[in-house]
Amino acid sequence: MGYIIIALMLVSTLWELIALTTVKPYVPRVESILSKLYIELSQGRLLEDLMITMRRVLLSILLALISGVVLGLISARVSLGYKILRPVILATYPIPHVTLIPILLWILGVEYSKIGVISLIVFYPIAISTMEWSLRTPRDYEYLIETMGGSFYHKLRYVIIPSIIPGLLTGLRIATSTAYAVVFIAESFVLTGGVGAYIEESWHRLDYAGVYAGVILLSATGIATYTIIWLIENAYRRRIE
Repeated sequence: MGYIIIALMLVSTLWELIALTTVKPYVPRVESILSKLYIELSQGRLLEDLMITMRRVLLSILLALISGVVLGLISARVSLGYKILRPVILATYPIPHVTLIPILLWILGVEYSKIGVISLIVFYPIAISTMEWSLRTPRDYEYLIETMGGSFYHKLRYVIIPSIIPGLLTGLRIATSTAYAVVFIAESFVLTGGVGAYIEESWHRLDYAGVYAGVILLSATGIATYTIIWLIENAYRRRIE
């Protein structure tokens, strides 16, 4: 925690020096940015936008988590899934899925297109992590369960799921960082609320302090979410070691 505070102080000091020396409107002073952030939050404008963004991100992550785990397990554990679904997931992973926003906008409409593109992009790290880690599960444990008359459900519950959780949390942590980047693009593409829309609107109004206030808020939210997942991941790793 101390390192974070020191880093923030150094960045703030450096930014203040740049603002004082350049005297450019697009490099506002730290005081102006923080004041703008406080005013917008206290008046409820940014807080409302933050709630909209968080709802989109969390819903997208939930959809991606469910579909990613299910399809990842099928791709790794079912013969037909390994032959067909796994190559499809790996082959479509490098596609720049953000470019699908206009198409999803036609198909899903304004709101669901945002959730759709975020879910799609977040899906891949989760699905691939699930695939790879489920293939690393200790086979001896699975054979032991089979010899004791256990079913696939027992292997899934006692061997496969516990084995994939570390990789799944890592994939989720990476996916969450990506989700906040994508939600900005999606919200700024069609301005229907959210921190991304707030940043875009501030940019059009040449409200430089507003732009930075939105960026700080979105960044802080992303860092907080990332940190929470990281703490859960570390706690789980310590538990199983």
